[in-house]
Amino acid sequence: MRDFNKLKKLYWLQLLAVFLLGGYLLFFGQWRIESNLLSILPHSAQQQDFSAAEHALFKRKSQQLIVLIAGDNALKAHDALAVKVHDVANVSIAPLTEPSLTDIAEFYSPFRHNFLTSSYLEHLDNSQALAQLATKQIIQVANPFVSETIATAPRLNLADYLQVALSNLADVEFDQGVAFVNVQGQRYLLSRLQVTLDGLDLNTSVDISAKLQQLFNDIRAAEQVELIYSGILFHTAESTSQAKAEISTFGVLSLVAVLLLIWSAFRSMLPLLSALLVLSIACAYGFIAILLFFQSLHLLTLVFAITLIGVVIDYCFHALVYADRQRKHQQEHEGHPLTKPLVLGFITTAIGYFILVFSPLSLLSQVAVFMIFGLLGALITVLFLLPQLKGFSKITCSPFSLTFSQQGITLFSKVFNHKKAAIALLTLALILLTVLAPIKFNDDVRLLNSSPKWLIDQEVNVAKALSYQNSQRLIIRAKTAQEMLEFQEQVIDQVLASQADIRVKGINKLLPSIKRQQQHYALLAKADQQGNFQAVLALSGLNDPINAFKPLTFQNFLQGPLAEIAQSYTAYYDTENGLEYASWLEFSQVPLSADNLLWLAENPHVSLYDTASDVSDALGQYRQEILWLLASALVAVVVILFAKYGLKAGALSAIATIGSALLALTLSQLFSSHLNIFNLLAVLLIIALAIDYVIFYQEHGLQVKTFLAISLSALSSAAVFGILVFSATPAVSSFGLTVMIGIVSIFILAPISAKNINLSEMGRS
Repeated sequence: MRDFNKLKKLYWLQLLAVFLLGGYLLFFGQWRIESNLLSILPHSAQQQDFSAAEHALFKRKSQQLIVLIAGDNALKAHDALAVKVHDVANVSIAPLTEPSLTDIAEFYSPFRHNFLTSSYLEHLDNSQALAQLATKQIIQVANPFVSETIATAPRLNLADYLQVALSNLADVEFDQGVAFVNVQGQRYLLSRLQVTLDGLDLNTSVDISAKLQQLFNDIRAAEQVELIYSGILFHTAESTSQAKAEISTFGVLSLVAVLLLIWSAFRSMLPLLSALLVLSIACAYGFIAILLFFQSLHLLTLVFAITLIGVVIDYCFHALVYADRQRKHQQEHEGHPLTKPLVLGFITTAIGYFILVFSPLSLLSQVAVFMIFGLLGALITVLFLLPQLKGFSKITCSPFSLTFSQQGITLFSKVFNHKKAAIALLTLALILLTVLAPIKFNDDVRLLNSSPKWLIDQEVNVAKALSYQNSQRLIIRAKTAQEMLEFQEQVIDQVLASQADIRVKGINKLLPSIKRQQQHYALLAKADQQGNFQAVLALSGLNDPINAFKPLTFQNFLQGPLAEIAQSYTAYYDTENGLEYASWLEFSQVPLSADNLLWLAENPHVSLYDTASDVSDALGQYRQEILWLLASALVAVVVILFAKYGLKAGALSAIATIGSALLALTLSQLFSSHLNIFNLLAVLLIIALAIDYVIFYQEHGLQVKTFLAISLSALSSAAVFGILVFSATPAVSSFGLTVMIGIVSIFILAPISAKNINLSEMGRS
């Protein structure tokens, strides 16, 4: 009794310490909540190398929202949006302004000898051809590029260059200062909104999204226009609302189902309160551990954390079923029949989850930490706190539940007597399922997209309108701005060498590298010395002496009238190695060829910006790693079972555990047509539950109280995980389906591992 009293005091001290730590982390810790699925998905090695460059390039764009309006009253609706959007806090109009051609011409004038189009380059050694090029431009009376540049650049090379360079970026046009795009003869007025907050918490995103959608709906109704929009904000808001709804709905329904099950089995309030107490403490332990070891908590972690109920309630049911034995064993200084199987079950389950702590998928790491510490809190609470509750030792099972258990044992005893046949049937079923429907995984991350269809349709429509639906983007990074520009030109030259009809969008034409500017300058100066520009200059009667080479630098460009374009296509950012630079290119009209893709993949300065494909590839790689992690966890658990219970009993336990996991995967595939990485996460939980079941059967045999506790655990787990099948998030839904099937499988298979059958005992262990 003295030792037990010391343990009670120790329990209360550690509980106080845990909650004090939790309070500090909750109110003073630097943590945040995320809802974007991509934030927890893995990245390939190349994408990790380019992550800083990608973040710098697209940080600003990630907080921008695009709105397109079409219809007879489009201009009126466009103006109404510009006025009313100011009523939405933290959102403003990001003006789309047409740069002044006069300012552009004046800016490029000091560098006019550095720019030559392909047409000029082809004819520099032919004065007659150059004159024809210049004449063709001059006779275009309405050509503003000629009128703005001829006075300072009479060779007209600058006029030709600017016309080609700017037309390459001209998806967006302007009419009386209003930006628009043409889509199959339909004009869409373009507005760009900017979220003005640097850090956007989830509640703010939901609030802004709701207000903007209401504003859009009001404008649609008032002006009878078509209004489509896109932006990460809307996906974040939808994911947040959906996750919060599921956490509350699924959590409440699961808890109600479990409590009803407890009431039906014990017909007393104390078991209900005991279960709530253990669940609360377990969830607190898990949540505090997340705050302690991670800087961000993903909402999906909380959704998956509902699964803790399924395992913790297993501990509760065993404690409640054996409650009447608790005081007797304390008084007699004997070990309680629960202690050894619960501790062993926790150790084996914790080992399985501990291996996943090192998973490259951050969600798995968070769930693993949550489960380990949650189960630890549940274990010590069941062993040291519940026995202290007044009246706990008087808890008894209802006659109905005991009768149910007795009938269950009678049924399973028939299987117990035909173990070899049952194992043979299981093996045959698995072989047939494997032959008819081999286990296949589909790692396409798009299958995990939880955004509603209407929002995805909005994104597709905007992508079509802005002509980037079928484009491919590349990210280029370098140590200096000039290296960045040179790498960019190398990529373009490589691609165009074999795919001349591909369209390239980037800053490459507006800002060539100094090396290329020097090349063009030298070629133009040589042609001028040879007299090849005399006929061209004669057309205007102007003189244009060639002075010393003066380059247009990246820093100069950032101060010019096209600085906004530079900010859209380039970025510079701090790294451990100092300042680095990045830019992106867009290729469209035709897809990049296999040869070009291979060349790009081998270039260390270039990364194909295809988040979906990249994450999908990484998911495939990490799925393989997680398979090995699962296999390692299973081997560790099987070794413990063999060491503890011997070869025969260990083999039977392993068969039940592995068989239930394989059945869960194969049957899940039949129902859902494909498996993903979250089905593997479900397998881990199945193994955890299976271990608990087989350990109790090994310790106590197939007897009334053991079967009752396991039956209640299986039913409660089915209620907890079965509801996840209805989640709108594919990752959660597939997880719930596999666990549901696995629970049924292990409930049926676990009794074959029992060391004996006791049909006569109704209350004694």
